[in-house]
Amino acid sequence: MAMTESNSGTRSFGRYLRFFHQKLFRRLSIDSTRLRQLWELEDIVSYRFRDWKLLDQALTHKSYAHEVLNDNGNHYERMEFLGDAILDAVISDVLLTKFPDADEGDLSKCRSSLVNKRRLARLARRFNLGAFLLLGKGEEQSNGREKPSILACVYESLVGAIYLDGGYRAISKVVRLHFEPLVAPAMKKETYRDFKSRLQEYVQGALKTVPHYILAGESGPPHDKEFEVHIQINGQAYGTGRGKNKKEAQQRAAAATLKQLLGC
Repeated sequence: MAMTESNSGTRSFGRYLRFFHQKLFRRLSIDSTRLRQLWELEDIVSYRFRDWKLLDQALTHKSYAHEVLNDNGNHYERMEFLGDAILDAVISDVLLTKFPDADEGDLSKCRSSLVNKRRLARLARRFNLGAFLLLGKGEEQSNGREKPSILACVYESLVGAIYLDGGYRAISKVVRLHFEPLVAPAMKKETYRDFKSRLQEYVQGALKTVPHYILAGESGPPHDKEFEVHIQINGQAYGTGRGKNKKEAQQRAAAATLKQLLGC
């Protein structure tokens, strides 16, 4: 008797689920096959949408919107525009928090190395976004699913869709998760420990003194000056650097001096 009741309850629950899904699919105008694809992608990117239409649009190329939907506005480009700005904001926040002593120049360079079309296309491939794209016939035939330009745009549109669905807190959490393995290596590459700091540490440790930065001159009109800096250590001349400001010139002079001292 218990088995019969259990089976009956299971069948009733199954009928309820089918009825619920049928109503849901009609309301969303997304068929069951497509919705299951979107659910699969949610698992991959680690975010659950409340509005699956946003995710579907984020994966719709304008060629598909034009050819199949007869709607030139229902594609990812507006979300891509939004996602581009959101990515800059979130990555800036991440870098400021993670590297509180880094200067603006290093932070900007690191952000540029993280948020660019090449990097975003790699992320899109990592999450297999190309497989979930809706493309028109022409883009499909020209291997649009593998085009770096399209993949980078789709990642940005995904970011925009998550922001629209869940707000800044939600997209911040997702972006931090996606970019976490990339941030430290990128900042290291962009010399978070800058040349001046490295030179200072080396000279103090090995030579028991400090480097002296000497402004050797400046040239050019007021709006486009160039500064030249020389370094002296224990009265001996070392590297020279030029830059659009004194700080940049000092960094380049320090880099040249490190190369002289360490051969790197």
